[in-house]
Amino acid sequence: MNTKKIKLQIKKLAKEFDLKYNPKWFNYMWISKREEILTEYIGDCPDPIYIKYGRTINERIKNIDKFVNSKDFKKCIKRYGGQVTHKKNWKKEEKLFKKIKNIELRIELLRLHDKIKQRFEKIDCLALMTKTKIKKEYDWLMKYCLRHEWIHILLNKNKIHFQDINKKYWPYDEGLNEYLAMFLEKKLHRLEEFRKKEKYPMEHKNWVYAIKFRSLLKNAKTPKERKQEILNLMKRLK
Repeated sequence: MNTKKIKLQIKKLAKEFDLKYNPKWFNYMWISKREEILTEYIGDCPDPIYIKYGRTINERIKNIDKFVNSKDFKKCIKRYGGQVTHKKNWKKEEKLFKKIKNIELRIELLRLHDKIKQRFEKIDCLALMTKTKIKKEYDWLMKYCLRHEWIHILLNKNKIHFQDINKKYWPYDEGLNEYLAMFLEKKLHRLEEFRKKEKYPMEHKNWVYAIKFRSLLKNAKTPKERKQEILNLMKRLK
């Protein structure tokens, strides 16, 4: 799937959920699998494999050498996927990278950060996607992963971000994202099937929360009603 088709899908979602949409919001950049894992690790990604090395960002930075030299890291860099980075977090992230004592790692991440900064001259959020030469991985990244990250951007631009209320609410953000993707594909009736198939705890929870959103929105018939139900949920969680 090319980016034009994905943008059309995002535009359709915006219409179905009464959300603002601007095609200029949606951009992406390729990074290495190593860069993807390191930036996720130093960020606040709640993946259990990262939490082993620290529940706080400062703890993770302190233990970054231990992580990079671990079997966990070797497993992680076989992954492929994406994430969203925001211009508003750039200075904060730069300060975090400068705390890394390992000079080579620090320079590596600061160089990446400078590349991202250049993109932020014209935009304020960006999907980061892992480079790959494997066709199967590339096809999945361009068909599903990029759409997933762009859905996050759409929601963020419309001030729908549960982690702004509390970081522990990340499953709501991911669950809503999966719900919206399946709404597009007309597969909401298969959510339990996807939940059952997913064995990785963090990803499994995404489907659990997608099912919650299906229940929440089952009686919402119009775009405005769908959006209002989501906003009402955010108010209840504050």
